[in-house]
Amino acid sequence: MASDVPSLALPPTLSPDSLDALSELAIVLAKVRTSIQSSAGLATAATPGTAAVAAASGGQPLSFKDVPGATDALKHKLQHARAEVRALPDMDRGVDEQRREMAELEARIITQRALLERLRDDGLRFGKDGDKMEV
Repeated sequence: MASDVPSLALPPTLSPDSLDALSELAIVLAKVRTSIQSSAGLATAATPGTAAVAAASGGQPLSFKDVPGATDALKHKLQHARAEVRALPDMDRGVDEQRREMAELEARIITQRALLERLRDDGLRFGKDGDKMEV
């Protein structure tokens, strides 16, 4: 029975960091924004959120033509994560198949709960009648 259940552990090459693209994308966008603001001569006050992103990005401006090179590592990271996710077990199953399995499991849980309730009732009845000896 245990051999029928697929392993739910993530592969060692797949971690939450390998799926996180927002922080790297925010850094690239902050660099582009810095470039736009400096070229337009805009001086804006830094908000706490933009100050943290600018500090993490090193504050170096990034022009539009340099964006593909700056996001190349991010693109490769996402491609690797996509391949790792596709390699996970049961990724080929459809929603209908998963819903059928969930319905079967829920029915099984109901059956098991009914059995446990019956065993509990039998145990209570046995406990009450257990001190009487029939001869």
